[in-house]
Amino acid sequence: MAQTIAVDRDRWLGFRWQGQGLGGAVRAAALDDLLLLGVQGGRGGGPEQSLIQRTATVGATPVADAVRPDGPLVTIWSMRGAPHAHPLSAVDLVCEGVAPVASDEGGTAYLAAVDEVAAALTAVVTAPMTKAEASAAVAARVRADLVAWCERCRAEHVPDGPFRAGACRARIVLDVRGRATLLQPAPAHPGKRTEQPRVALVAAYFRVNGPAARPQLRDWLGSDPTAAWQQVDDLVRVRIAGHGYELPEALLDAVRTAPRAEGVALVPPNDGYLRQVDRELLVPDRARRRAVWRALSAPGAVLSDGEVIGTWRYRRAESEVAVTCFERPTARQRADAERSAALIAQVAGAEPPALRWS
Repeated sequence: MAQTIAVDRDRWLGFRWQGQGLGGAVRAAALDDLLLLGVQGGRGGGPEQSLIQRTATVGATPVADAVRPDGPLVTIWSMRGAPHAHPLSAVDLVCEGVAPVASDEGGTAYLAAVDEVAAALTAVVTAPMTKAEASAAVAARVRADLVAWCERCRAEHVPDGPFRAGACRARIVLDVRGRATLLQPAPAHPGKRTEQPRVALVAAYFRVNGPAARPQLRDWLGSDPTAAWQQVDDLVRVRIAGHGYELPEALLDAVRTAPRAEGVALVPPNDGYLRQVDRELLVPDRARRRAVWRALSAPGAVLSDGEVIGTWRYRRAESEVAVTCFERPTARQRADAERSAALIAQVAGAEPPALRWS
């Protein structure tokens, strides 16, 4: 059996902190990997809230204006069918990397269903239209067994899973800036391609997050990573605080010698630092994990020197960020948190908020 190599948890935190682009000026290569993996949006805040904690601009475009249907970042239903912002130039690689394959759950039947939905979406979404309009038009084109009654919508349509997977396959981008989500074809773009797109995503995941286990990668990707995992070169076994993972050997020295994480950031609930990780390793205390990863209305997380030290919620109407810390924060943490909170308001086009601590 191959030797298992011990890695210090503080070094792992430092590697992820740097790979996730936190705590200072993000390196260009790290930002490229982060955007390839995608920046998720949601009710807790759009992808801009994650990005602004890492960089002021994407290329020459301010973060607040970077996520648009014409780029430089576009929103697609990619990882797990959730909306993520990716570079327009990377859309083809990402869509091919997350596309279902026969070995995924659902097998060839699901693959055929997604292909049929994608063909229907390509035919009907030729200009911006609402999701409801697109859904109705697709339901009229696909075979009857792909359509089901939806009690919530009070209508028959293709279920959300294959619909979103089909939209990704069809290169449909989303405009989520208004009340209704608009769907439209991706604009013309130079495409990044590779013969093994899922392997490229898995390799980028390792470069950003360091040691990983297949279940956490599956949870993030939304499909079986095994075939791609096995094609990553020279994986070695590592152990961090009693948890076993794997890591490309080429990254081992960088993880073992990573500088300690420094800095404070307020990140939204779907931020990659919280999503692309073994939760038990990042937050060992069960009660704190329950506070951070709530099933409904999850808060943002307060990060300090790599650790999750509390939660936060932005109340724009009151121009306030309510912060709940697990332990009494230091003066430095308070000052750094105020600067991070100002970035949250900046990207929302609001005045710097007051912080209310508890």
